[in-house]
Amino acid sequence: MKIPKLLKRVQEYVDADKLKQCKRKDCMKEVLQKLKKQQRALKDKLGKEKNEKEHKRIQKALDIIYLQRKKGLKALKKLQKS
Repeated sequence: MKIPKLLKRVQEYVDADKLKQCKRKDCMKEVLQKLKKQQRALKDKLGKEKNEKEHKRIQKALDIIYLQRKKGLKALKKLQKS
């Protein structure tokens, strides 16, 4: 193979990695948006809930979603740096 053809192939591999990383970023952003929407809905539901047992269940779910969003945001920032 000639040099230009080899360079073209190498460029395709490099671009494929970038494309895969962009898709991953987009997917993570979408998931984080859904988690944020769920978190807001649970906060609203928590404020209206009178039953103590149900209140604790909602708070536990809210805490889990908060931690997952925090973890996802950290991973997204790491991906954006590279």
